[in-house]
Amino acid sequence: MQLIHRPRRLRASDSLRKMVSETVLNISDFIYPIFVKEGNAVKEEISSMPGQYRYSLDTLETEIAEIVCLGIPALLLFGLSDHKDENGTSSAAENSIVNQAIRLIKATAPSITVITDVCVCAYTSHGHCGIVENGIVVNDKSLEILANMALSHARAGADIVAPSAMMDGQVKAIRTVLDSNGFQHVSIMGYSAKFYSACYG
Repeated sequence: MQLIHRPRRLRASDSLRKMVSETVLNISDFIYPIFVKEGNAVKEEISSMPGQYRYSLDTLETEIAEIVCLGIPALLLFGLSDHKDENGTSSAAENSIVNQAIRLIKATAPSITVITDVCVCAYTSHGHCGIVENGIVVNDKSLEILANMALSHARAGADIVAPSAMMDGQVKAIRTVLDSNGFQHVSIMGYSAKFYSACYG
């Protein structure tokens, strides 16, 4: 008796289907941007980004509640300080507007992942991402203030810090300071994925 071997029909596994299917985005994939500033009863639209607002702390809680209801798992905090100087010193202050917002969010919605933007451009009088001397951005001095800013965010309760200052060595400097202060669990998110995304435009 001769055995006839018939070819088996292969069924695509779930993982294979995902590999060859179109990109699918779910609400669990999104990070919501939040812009905070000092003041009271502030909810001002950002003219260059219709539908996005700057919030003071007293109006932020309502927005956080809506984000929770929508099921968005994470947010990215950007701060706008009233105090600006040459070295952006308020960026690392314990009671900076971002640190106050972190504490409020964690008290209101502890399950939300809080990511913070780490850059001093909103805290410097000249608007650059680092310390400027004689018209030149000084990279190594800027690393120190960026690392201190990230550390202050971690102390306030941030889950992830996201350096965007484009300084050489900023990730290493931040990781070193976080680890040496017991914040090994705080992650660092690179902006490369954001800059590469078509959504960034």
